[in-house]
Amino acid sequence: MPNKKNLETVSLLKESFADCSGLVFFDYRGTTVTQLTELRRELAKNSASLKVCKNSLIDIALRDLGREVNDEMFINPTAVVFAKGEMPAAAKVISEAAKKNDKIKIKGGYMGEDILDANSVKIVADIPPKDVLLSHLVTALQAPISGFANSMHSVISELAYVLDSVEEEKKKSA
Repeated sequence: MPNKKNLETVSLLKESFADCSGLVFFDYRGTTVTQLTELRRELAKNSASLKVCKNSLIDIALRDLGREVNDEMFINPTAVVFAKGEMPAAAKVISEAAKKNDKIKIKGGYMGEDILDANSVKIVADIPPKDVLLSHLVTALQAPISGFANSMHSVISELAYVLDSVEEEKKKSA
């Protein structure tokens, strides 16, 4: 029979998993407490948090939520990043930390309900922030409208020029 502490931990994990836009799992063996504390600070700036949990409890919580589980992600000790804000921002923090510290090994994660392998997490980390994507979208939508407005302005200008020419011709002939 499972003990009370583990049941509470699984319950908390399930709540945390349900409230997140994404998760990143990584192997933290060999990192110092100072490095993990700094990583926690960086994640907090991006509306994310970090928790070290037993692999078996993470596995139970994910399976209870009906999520697909890749057992290879839970072979060695695992830390979990809970992305409460934008998943790409949290993935970027972990990806950059892994580049600086070769002891941090990204194992995979989830973006919404979709399972990600380590390479997919790194690809998600390269997605620009939401504000940048929205500005690109606005620019793309604005370009055809601007082109149409410029074309209409050109046609109206040409019409005005033609009407001025007709008026001048009428004045000369009168």
